[in-house]
Amino acid sequence: MCGFCGYINYNEKVKDETIIKKMNETLYKRGPDEQKIYIDNNVCLGHNRLSIIDVKYGTQPMSIKKCENIYTIVYNGELYNTLEIKNDLKNKGYTFNNNSDTEVILTAYIEYKEKCVELFNGIFSFVIYDKYNNSIFLARDRLGIKPLFYTVWDNTYIFASEIKALLEHPKVKKIFDKECLLELIGVGPAHTPGKTYFKNIYEIQPGHIGIINKDGLLTYKYWDLETKVCYDNEKTAIEKIHYLVEDSCKRQLISDVGICTMLSGGIDSSILTKIAKDNILDLTTYSIDYLNNDTDFTSNIYQQTKDSDFVKIMVDSLKTNHKTIKIDNSYLFSLLDEALIARDVPGMADIDSSMLAFCKEISKDFKVCISGECSDEIFGGYPWFYRKHLVEHTGFPWALSENLRTNLIKKDILKENDIKDYVKYCISDTLSNVTYIDENDTFENRFKDINYLTIKWFMNTLVERTDRMSMFTSLEVRVPFADHRIFEYVYNLPAKMKLGLNNSNEPIEKYLLRKAFEDEIPNEVLYRKKSPFPKTYSPDYLNLVETKLKTILDNKNSKIYEILNVEYIKNLLNTHGKDLKENLFGQLMTYPQTLAYIIQINNWFEKYNPNILL
Repeated sequence: MCGFCGYINYNEKVKDETIIKKMNETLYKRGPDEQKIYIDNNVCLGHNRLSIIDVKYGTQPMSIKKCENIYTIVYNGELYNTLEIKNDLKNKGYTFNNNSDTEVILTAYIEYKEKCVELFNGIFSFVIYDKYNNSIFLARDRLGIKPLFYTVWDNTYIFASEIKALLEHPKVKKIFDKECLLELIGVGPAHTPGKTYFKNIYEIQPGHIGIINKDGLLTYKYWDLETKVCYDNEKTAIEKIHYLVEDSCKRQLISDVGICTMLSGGIDSSILTKIAKDNILDLTTYSIDYLNNDTDFTSNIYQQTKDSDFVKIMVDSLKTNHKTIKIDNSYLFSLLDEALIARDVPGMADIDSSMLAFCKEISKDFKVCISGECSDEIFGGYPWFYRKHLVEHTGFPWALSENLRTNLIKKDILKENDIKDYVKYCISDTLSNVTYIDENDTFENRFKDINYLTIKWFMNTLVERTDRMSMFTSLEVRVPFADHRIFEYVYNLPAKMKLGLNNSNEPIEKYLLRKAFEDEIPNEVLYRKKSPFPKTYSPDYLNLVETKLKTILDNKNSKIYEILNVEYIKNLLNTHGKDLKENLFGQLMTYPQTLAYIIQINNWFEKYNPNILL
């Protein structure tokens, strides 16, 4: 894994290395092993490398000469079908100088041009400079696991793995307008695919490519989830799911450096850890917990059991080298600012900072880690796939918080229903891409709507957290469930099959995945109730965020006075959230995380200092 940046201007030659060096330095933590830049006429490319595959020879930017042309790539990701593509290209007469997937991607582009992305199985974002045509090709993986941002100012096209690198270019202006406000408060910490909380700073959307030439920038969709008829019965579906998950995980165990797994004691991480242990004899596993969580933990509808009990079952079963990382609440709180900088925007508050703390510890011993993320979104693991009031909610089913969000904004900035209308538009626009087999099958069609929304919005928010927090610590996290083959297949299985609905219509979360591995995972873990990423339940943490927010509010010059309803927030603090009827972002962000999100918003305005144009 790595980080890259660059820019091109068709009216100006590059004068020196100053700008690209500054941009590249911001991405150092994504790739501390090697830093390189490339300059040619009006083009600059920068790269920071985290050496995983072909540590010695995979240096970037990497160039290949073909006929009279030179192609140069900067790339972030891992390709899991490198050998197959390499053999195909060898049969076409190409030769290779090293074992890196970087060279394979660049050679595939030379042969297939923009169609090359359709061959790739992996997580990736990359940019290729075509010297002869003086053009730039940008690409991002199908599910958006690896990031790629861009902006255009004064005829300069600027791109990077993270927003912070874009902001180092002197032509970029930091602007926060009403649409940014609707994104930040209306749907945050999620965001509309393609948009950010900065005006005129965008992302290449998952499954999209872009081409920059003298005529401008055009982006195209090369992949999306498509509705297709699937005639497989349950037995066949279970067999195929087992094969796809196992194959995906095995492919992602390839590394020239050590590899470990995150083990939460849930079904997803347990399945991947079992596969990893079958292939890595001396496997190390990691779990996260909080100091005093044994006494502070309170069972609730979303998190009924502690992870630690189930982690122990898996460790005893698989005999892994296990390490439990316990986080102190004051340390968790102290990382809110660092998590903000890692993400460049307000994020999931301590859900981010806890992941950051987790990755910091893992990265002391490993460069590569396997995570069980991206399973719930496709297999139906969240409560909004089957709980009636969530299924029927007209907004985002994980964020029944339109009223809370409206109340958070300073009066008179927006009209009364602006947030609800914006959410309605976002949902409608996203679902315009969904088609149905039977227009009259309301149950299946609603499930498909929720499935698609969850992948495009909710999952995107989680994988952004994982990428930014892990890469900020120079740790590569791989997500085997985010294999497009798994998503394409499971997406088109009937909802009733995925939920395991019987005659009593009682759903079983991720039914097919559980059945696929029922002979390989201890029963207690296999049928454990879905549990979200662990949060702290400590009153000490709540006291820390309340005290910090009060300090911010005591300063009348605090930036949030310009956009937020301070009186409403003060009332929340005075009642300790007892009157709060809505969670900002489902079970992940309740009262403490809502306060921490507001703290991050204030600190974001202070640190990044965008020009507020409301």
